[in-house]
Amino acid sequence: MNRVALTTEPRRVGVLNGHFRHWWQRIAVVPKQKYRLQPVLEVRDQIKQTASRLVATRKEQLSAAEAELVRRADEVTKCREHQIAAQQRLVEESRAGVEANVLIIHRTHLADLRRIEQELLAKVDEQRVAVATAKDDLEKAINALIEASREVQVIEKHREGWQERTRRAEQRLDQKTGDEIGALTHSRKQQE
Repeated sequence: MNRVALTTEPRRVGVLNGHFRHWWQRIAVVPKQKYRLQPVLEVRDQIKQTASRLVATRKEQLSAAEAELVRRADEVTKCREHQIAAQQRLVEESRAGVEANVLIIHRTHLADLRRIEQELLAKVDEQRVAVATAKDDLEKAINALIEASREVQVIEKHREGWQERTRRAEQRLDQKTGDEIGALTHSRKQQE
């Protein structure tokens, strides 16, 4: 029967560059790796969130511009209705035989209403331009959001590939370590 001498020194296993290595030195411990593009991913994700907030803001601006356009168009309609009513009163009073100064007052009032209508129509046109600008801004914001989303997706896809490669490397290392431990255990049993 073989007796194993008890010693305080660990057994030496294998030779590396002319130096003996202990059995626990052969087991490689790889620390968890951090994804090296994580800061880039975080920045791009922030850009995506900013673009998303910008799209929401642009949508609100567009809806406000469209509401203002509707309000101004309603003012034009009311002004035209007021003109028609004033014109009918002028016709009715002229048939009833009104004095000349009252007719002049009515004509001046109608001229003022036409001038106000023209000003309101100019404001409606300005608001149409504002709505078109708001639509363009919204479209640009949406395109920026799409681009930011694509950039984030590219890095996330890269990270998934990196995680898979890292997982496989860890599995290979674990397998190799398990094999080495098994071989060492087997060689010890044979030596005993």
